[in-house]
Amino acid sequence: MKRSLVTRGRLRPAPLTGDAGGWRATAGATGLAIAMAILAPQAAQAVDVNSSDYVPAPAGTNLLLFYSTYTTSSQYTTTSGQTLSNNTGIDTYVDILRYVHYFDIGGFRADIQVLLPAGTAYNARLNGTELSSAAGLADPILVSTLWLYNDKTTQSYFGITPFLYLPLGQYDENDALNMGENRWKLDLQAGYYQGFANGFAFQIAGDVMWYGNNSDAGTGTQTLSQDNTYQFQLWLSYAFAETWSAAAGYSKYWGGSQYLDGVTTGAATQKDQLRFELSKFITPTFQVMGMVQRDFNTSGGFEEDFRGTVRLMQVF
Repeated sequence: MKRSLVTRGRLRPAPLTGDAGGWRATAGATGLAIAMAILAPQAAQAVDVNSSDYVPAPAGTNLLLFYSTYTTSSQYTTTSGQTLSNNTGIDTYVDILRYVHYFDIGGFRADIQVLLPAGTAYNARLNGTELSSAAGLADPILVSTLWLYNDKTTQSYFGITPFLYLPLGQYDENDALNMGENRWKLDLQAGYYQGFANGFAFQIAGDVMWYGNNSDAGTGTQTLSQDNTYQFQLWLSYAFAETWSAAAGYSKYWGGSQYLDGVTTGAATQKDQLRFELSKFITPTFQVMGMVQRDFNTSGGFEEDFRGTVRLMQVF
């Protein structure tokens, strides 16, 4: 069971000039087992994108990115509609180191990526039950995007991206919280970006997440399984100065119902989310980006009152 942030976030588009212009960058044992299991959906949702992730950089470009994210939640809502807000919540702090390399293959633009997340989950409590804390490495992620349509002239881009999660993060079946999930996951995402001459742009993305089973869940000998999670994301962005851009976005998650030995836990990945993003290139090759997010209409998980992310990106 993992709490972590995995946010795509590659480049923020800038004015289209030159070769680099296309981017800018409960009680009892059973109740406790369920309480432990339902923490997983917070990390088991699909993959977020930043507002111009589907704008590819030129072949040969490398990126090194660092993300730092804090989240806080103060209530949990089950799929049956029960809301737990009395002495309930969780806080997380997660860092991610990410490497991206762009290249051409068979006449198509592509990239390859490696993400290494680590962090801590703390202040975890569910209706007065303290659930300890966790710290360490989370599950590494291997990523690759293939752009099937890449037209810099019209600022039109379409790509497909698989994300493979490796079950190598910190996990102890005796702990209520873990940074790793002890299961394989695969997310398949498709995204389309369209820019306009006046600096405005929109990006849409959709994805589906498949989950392997965790056979060391709950009491440590139970099997956690999960239905597919689906996500739709929309961003509207505006480059209001040469090195500045801002964006507003919306995301909807659904599906992801969880089962412990075949019995529903009341957990799922269902929520809506609003997000805002601001970025600036400090130098031509170094960008700082900030993003804030807020959940609403949550069902089957903790509702994040606030998620804040700072991202640093070096282009080389």
